[in-house]
Amino acid sequence: MGTLRHPLILILISLLKYITCEYVIGCYYTNWSQHRKEEVKFIPKNIDPKLCTHAYFAFANIDTDKWKLMPFEKNDMSDDANTPSLYDDFKKLKKKNPALKTLLSIGGASAGVEKFRKLCDNDENRKKFIKATIEVLRKYNFDGLDLDWEFPETNKDKLGFTKLCKDIRLEFQNEAFVSNKPRLLLTAAVAVWRPKVQAGYEVDKVSQYLDYINLMAYDYHGSWNQRTGHNSPLFARSEQTGDQQTLNQEASINAWIEFGAPAEKLVLGLAMYGRTFTLKSKKMNGMNAPATEAGKAGPYTQAAGFLSYFEVCKLLKDGWTKEWNEEQKIPFAYKDDQWVGYDDPKSIQIKCEYVAKRKLAGAMIWSLDLDDFNGNSCSEGKYPLLSSIKKTFDKLTPTTTRSTTTTKKPSSSATSLIFTNNGFNDKMKDAQAQSLVVNKIKCETCTAEYIGKTERILHHRVKEHRTGKTSSCFQHMQDNPGHKINYDGVEFV
Repeated sequence: MGTLRHPLILILISLLKYITCEYVIGCYYTNWSQHRKEEVKFIPKNIDPKLCTHAYFAFANIDTDKWKLMPFEKNDMSDDANTPSLYDDFKKLKKKNPALKTLLSIGGASAGVEKFRKLCDNDENRKKFIKATIEVLRKYNFDGLDLDWEFPETNKDKLGFTKLCKDIRLEFQNEAFVSNKPRLLLTAAVAVWRPKVQAGYEVDKVSQYLDYINLMAYDYHGSWNQRTGHNSPLFARSEQTGDQQTLNQEASINAWIEFGAPAEKLVLGLAMYGRTFTLKSKKMNGMNAPATEAGKAGPYTQAAGFLSYFEVCKLLKDGWTKEWNEEQKIPFAYKDDQWVGYDDPKSIQIKCEYVAKRKLAGAMIWSLDLDDFNGNSCSEGKYPLLSSIKKTFDKLTPTTTRSTTTTKKPSSSATSLIFTNNGFNDKMKDAQAQSLVVNKIKCETCTAEYIGKTERILHHRVKEHRTGKTSSCFQHMQDNPGHKINYDGVEFV
């Protein structure tokens, strides 16, 4: 049929459906939590998939020599069918919850920034990496990819992150079209402090390519400060001034929306852990009290300045004093010279209600292993914090429905589909028409209308009533540059 003259073929999904929304509950699993003491060792079988809508496997690394995914843990992947890998165990979660979406998260703090920068610097290497990544995702039945670049900082980083998101999204769409499989999802875990957001992201642009944007809305305060402050406050305190007023979840949500992110794509991060301090004076133990260093390491997480929720519960039972900050809607606790700001089921419920009030997509947690997952520490049942999220969202009825753009098949999300012309002609000729249910075909620019179809999409035939000429859609677009062929709401240009 010849080649298309246009460098870009754009498929715009224009069929709007208004649906009752299900809130996202994103659950991050950490592959290193398998190495903890036996009583709190965490592996995929410890996950309750019915509490989550999306489950994230954290993390995979980037191999900058071969430009492919590289596992962090030796047992993440396995070529031996008799030795199941963690990836294999992770995909089994769908047996208990077939609606669960599983995503592989790449990067993380330990991966650093340089590998992402190298990935963005070279088009060919990036293309090779994306193709190899798709192979792994399909092999292990993942539903998508999560980008966890911590963090883009320079203007070059900012532009590179946009390019990376765009290229991955384009190839996901192309692969779905050719394979007749649901498109792989693309999400990102992102910075939340306003200056970092402004420096690191073209928010309006990346929002077009990402299905969800996971706000890492925690670590606002910690032992790097010289005064106590909560790990993840919902609001600012009245005495806070300047940049301090931006160190809370409300300010982060405002920043992302102000810079161009749709609220319905934002997922609020909730912490299953607390940040700790050593107080300068035992008598000054409130918020903003002077501190000298990180709090003591917990017996299980074994990191100074950090305690899991189940470790906090044990301390509360050991005589720590718990208080509630009404302004910020969060608890904190202290004993002697030790202090911790954390979340409990009450603060989690309030935050989820705020998610609904702001019409966000939902909430995600960092991380599953830090909740009281086995119910042995808090006397609140298994997964008390995650269960609070689930129960709260189940009770909430959205005040308005959300508009979601969909396709018949192989859709899995809500934004425009874009196909590059890189090898596109061959893909189009080989793609089976069965991947779209076509009821009506017409040219938006002239009077050409559908009169019949072959087994391949762009070989469907249209007739121009004005001239009586009959040709394939493919030929019609080539003969009439700029014309749009509309397939039951899906436009080809």
